[in-house]
Amino acid sequence: MPSTPVSSCPSCPPHSTVGHRCAVYPSSVTDTQCAILQPLLPAPSSTAGRGRRPEKHCRQIILDAILYLVRGGIAWRQLSAEFPPVETVYAIFMRWIRAGVWHRILDTLRNRLRVRAGGDRCPTAVIIDSQTVPVPDTVPPSGTGWDGGKRTTGV
Repeated sequence: MPSTPVSSCPSCPPHSTVGHRCAVYPSSVTDTQCAILQPLLPAPSSTAGRGRRPEKHCRQIILDAILYLVRGGIAWRQLSAEFPPVETVYAIFMRWIRAGVWHRILDTLRNRLRVRAGGDRCPTAVIIDSQTVPVPDTVPPSGTGWDGGKRTTGV
């Protein structure tokens, strides 16, 4: 019996075990958030014409497991037993990296946030901050540069 609160998972595959429930952590995605993220995820391999078996775990619990690890700074091997096996979560995480899913999610969420704040989807200006570290005279000139704004030699 898990010690964390649980709620029904509406995105669980129909073939999942009866009574399956997804754990709810502070890092868990809500149903509304999941509805935003679902279209950004690649199609399941079983529906993408590759003839593979259906997914065993719902995508919402996979997202919850990945966010649980990232938000908590937890090692992969310390993934809570309430989530799918670590090998499964890691394999899907890597598959999504190769498919560019995380970049797509970041771009979409950033654009939504910018529009909600009243700005344009695409930035029109950027501020770049840098630091010049002064170096002693013993460092060879090939490893240094000149910062004209600060009028100093450094790295």
